[in-house]
Amino acid sequence: MEIVGYGFIIGCLIGAALYFWDEHRKQEIYDNGYYAGRAAGWRASLDHQEKLRKLKSDQVFDYDKN
Repeated sequence: MEIVGYGFIIGCLIGAALYFWDEHRKQEIYDNGYYAGRAAGWRASLDHQEKLRKLKSDQVFDYDKN
């Protein structure tokens, strides 16, 4: 009975270790995707701002109309 008890305890420890390792792996994968998405969003936003800035600088102000 002692061997079965130790086997159960060792099995529980191995299971817990695998569980925490898997949770860490999933969180790392999520973080990588999350921050990659944020970087793409910032890049798109900055590109859009640059296009607007260029568009505004290309426009000519007509003083005769005002």
